[in-house]
Amino acid sequence: MTDATVTNPLPPLYYLDNFYSILDTVSSRYPDLLTRTESEWIAAFKALAQPAQLLLVRMLSRKGNWFREDKFNYPEIPSIDAAINELATSSLVSVTSSPTLDVALAIHTKPELLQLFDSLPLKASAKKPEIVDEIMRHAGSCPVLPYRCIEVSHDVLPVFLLLYFGNSRQNLSEFVVSDLGIYHYETVPLNIKDRLFNERSQIDAWLALSNLADEYWETVESKQRAKVRELVCRLPEPFDWPPLAYKRNRLVNAVARDLERLGDIDAAEFLFVTSALPPAKERLARMALSQNDVEKAAGYVADMLASPYNEEEKEIAERLARQLSKKGAIDAPAKTKNVFEEECVALTLTQRVEMISADYYREQGWQVWYCENLVLNALFGLAFWDIIFSPISGAFLNPFQRSPKDMYLPEFIESREDVIQSRLADIRENTAFVLDTYEQKYGLANDWVYWDYVDKTLISAALNTLSNDQLIACFERILFDRKNNRSGHPDLFMTKDGKCRFVEIKGPGDKLQHHQIRWLNFFVEQGIDARVLYVSQPQD
Repeated sequence: MTDATVTNPLPPLYYLDNFYSILDTVSSRYPDLLTRTESEWIAAFKALAQPAQLLLVRMLSRKGNWFREDKFNYPEIPSIDAAINELATSSLVSVTSSPTLDVALAIHTKPELLQLFDSLPLKASAKKPEIVDEIMRHAGSCPVLPYRCIEVSHDVLPVFLLLYFGNSRQNLSEFVVSDLGIYHYETVPLNIKDRLFNERSQIDAWLALSNLADEYWETVESKQRAKVRELVCRLPEPFDWPPLAYKRNRLVNAVARDLERLGDIDAAEFLFVTSALPPAKERLARMALSQNDVEKAAGYVADMLASPYNEEEKEIAERLARQLSKKGAIDAPAKTKNVFEEECVALTLTQRVEMISADYYREQGWQVWYCENLVLNALFGLAFWDIIFSPISGAFLNPFQRSPKDMYLPEFIESREDVIQSRLADIRENTAFVLDTYEQKYGLANDWVYWDYVDKTLISAALNTLSNDQLIACFERILFDRKNNRSGHPDLFMTKDGKCRFVEIKGPGDKLQHHQIRWLNFFVEQGIDARVLYVSQPQD
C-alpha cells in the first residue's frame, strides 16, 4: 500500500464531482427502483446552482441533521447566505432562527449555552450535561438566535449509498482516500446493467436491517446487553433472497448469542432455529446439552455431521459427537491425533513473545518473518489476482472494491471453477508469475495482500522453499473455506538451507486454537515443517 503520508492534492470541488458520480450511477442503474421522492430529490438537486449544491453536499457529508450558518467556513462557496436561501426555496432544507430547545442544546457548546441562557443561574464550573439539565428544567424555549439553523434530511442518502456501493459499510469517504492517493484500486470494468437489487422491497428490507444492526451494536458498545431483548420482536422473518438471508442470519446469531448469555434460552433457541449460519446449530446443540436434552442435542449434531457448513463446523460437530457418544446418543468419529511437533523453551520475555522467539530461531541460522496469516494469504491473492478481479457479472458494483462481492460466498467458486482449476495447473508447472504480479500490482488494494507487511523478499523465500504441489495444497485449502481458512496460520515463517518452517508461538498461559491446530496438522500432512513453540520464563 502506498505511504499514507504522501497524498495527492484534492481538487477544490472534488466532493461535488464524487456526489454526482453516485447520483448518475444510481439513476442509470436503478431508475425503476427509486421512489418518486428520491427521483424528485435528484432532479431538485441537479437544478440547483453550483454553490447551493456544494453546501448541501457538505452538510450531507457530516454527521447530524442540524447545522449553524455561523459555523460554515467553505471558501469555495461564494455566498453561504444565497446558497441557504436557494436550498430553502427548493425545500431541500428547513431553516429557522428559533430551533426547538433540544436542538439548540445539541448544536451549541457549553460556553455558548452559558451566554445564550445568561438569565438562568447556571454554574460555569458545571459540566455541559449538568448545564443542559438545568436549562431543560428552567427554560421553556430557545431565544431567537442571531443566525440561522439549517435542518437537512438524511433520508435519501443511505439509499443512494447502498445502491452505489452495494453494501451499508462504505460511504463518501471512499472517494476521499482514493482521491488523496491513500488507496489505489484495481481497475475493473463496471457494467451499469449489473445490479444487486431487483425489487424495491429488497432495498427497504436491507436498510431496515442495517438500522436494526446499528441499534444492536450500540447496545453492545454501551454495555447494555439487556436491551437486546427489545430488538427480538423487530427482527424480520427469514428471507429467500440470499444476500438478505445472510445479512439477517449474522444479526440473528449475534442477538441470539446475547440472549443465551442472559439466560433467556427459549428466546435464543427461537432465533437460532431460523438461522442457517454457524454457529447456530452448535449453539442449539450446546443449549440442549445444558438442559440435559441429549436426544435434541444429538439431532443437531447429526445435522452438522451430515452437511457441515464449513470445516470449522465439521470439527465442532465431531467434538460434540464424541461428547454425546459417551451417553450412547450418537456414533462419533475417532479423535484425530496431532502430527505436528511441539517444542518447549525458556526465554526471558523482554518484549512480545513472538519477537523473542524470532530471535531465538535467528540465532540458529534461520531467516525469520513474523507474518502470521500474511504470507499465505498474499501468495493466494497474487496467484489468483486476475481471477479475483475478473469482471464477473454482479461481482463489482463500485470502483472501490478490494475483492468481488462473492469472494466469501459459494458463488465465487461456482462461477470461476474452470479458470481456478486452470490456474492450479499453471502453478504446478511454474510459479514465477506470482513475483511478476507482485511487481505489476504493487500498492493496489486487495483483500488478501497487505503490502506494508509483505515484501518481495518474503514472497520469494516462500516460493523458493515451498514446492509447487505444497502451494497448490495450501491454495486449495484456502479456496475450500476462504473466510475461515484465511486465519489461523502460524506466527512465524522461516527459511534456512533451502527449506522452510512454520512455527506457532505460545507464551505462558496461551493455548492453541482449533483453527491453528488444523493448519499445523495440514502442513505436516503436506510435508511442510510446522510446529508449536511453547515459551516460558526461565526459573530463578
